[in-house]
Amino acid sequence: MNRKNANMRSGRILFAAAVVLPLLLTLSACDMLPGVGDDEISQTALLPVRIDGEWGYVDSDGRIAIEPDFRDADYFSEGVAAVRQSSRYGYIDASGTSVIDPRFEYAGPFSEGLAAARIDGRWGYIDKSGAVVINPRFVHAGRFVDGRAFVRTVEYDYEYIDKSGNIVRTSDTPEFDSNENAEFSEGLALYESRDGNYGFIDRSGNPVIPARYVAARGFTEGKAAIKISDRWGFIDRASVTVITPQFISAGSFGDGLAPVRQDANTWGFVDDRGNLVIDPRFEDARAFHDGAAAVLLNGKWGYVNTRGEMITAPEFDEAADFHNGSGRVTVFVGERTKHGYVDREGRYIWYPTD
Repeated sequence: MNRKNANMRSGRILFAAAVVLPLLLTLSACDMLPGVGDDEISQTALLPVRIDGEWGYVDSDGRIAIEPDFRDADYFSEGVAAVRQSSRYGYIDASGTSVIDPRFEYAGPFSEGLAAARIDGRWGYIDKSGAVVINPRFVHAGRFVDGRAFVRTVEYDYEYIDKSGNIVRTSDTPEFDSNENAEFSEGLALYESRDGNYGFIDRSGNPVIPARYVAARGFTEGKAAIKISDRWGFIDRASVTVITPQFISAGSFGDGLAPVRQDANTWGFVDDRGNLVIDPRFEDARAFHDGAAAVLLNGKWGYVNTRGEMITAPEFDEAADFHNGSGRVTVFVGERTKHGYVDREGRYIWYPTD
């Protein structure tokens, strides 16, 4: 039996019964394309896998769908995926056919019909035909969400641009700094004021929720986690407090639940009224995505469903967010990293390979 067939068979072994190696927290920088975010997994259910140092794709049953022939491979987004052939990035469709020639230094996922691409050391944006529609003039370029992208200009100023490449700013727009939560979500984006507090702007750049919070997260499901003094709570889009600040830590809502840490070192989950519905027993917890949340128990990561039941045994050093029915896991063995996928039943779709 060759290695690929053996891997496909192992992909059907029950997760709890499999012998799993320790996992690494994240992909190394050389394994992930710039600008790729976990939230930009498309409806194309093909998963990038690495075999003997080359990247290809498998389907949701763990069968090879696109042979491993790439130096790097991103998730599919809007029907195409960025891949690296030799030293340049281009895009393929779900059949593995090249649809945009590999001519970019780097390339990100498509979002709202555009993708960030780097040409001659500067970032711009291309459309699905591969045509440059926003000239490469930025030193950083994020993906488009709600018609806005967060960029850094050659003067090293941070700005939002529209899909024509125009800077979006009014006389009331605050100055921006680097912000890992800079993307718009539900029509609002987080910003930090000069005094270090946080508020939200609308798509025109106007501050619509004053910067009065010590810390904050972006809006999801109509609510945003905010910190007042030393406690986290939640507000709605009208800046009305919907869950009183009472938590030591809090994450974002997903699938109607949010991870919180109340008075101890353990995390649980609350519903949209602030009621604790999953007991605080985790050392760490992330937001729900696609019916599953990554949780940490005894120093290892696993997945839990919205009923609080473990989907997988906590056997990982890392477990990424679920998307399209799968969660990505990364095995670390010495200096080697191995990547695989599990489904909502805790079974391997793809046993970790390097």
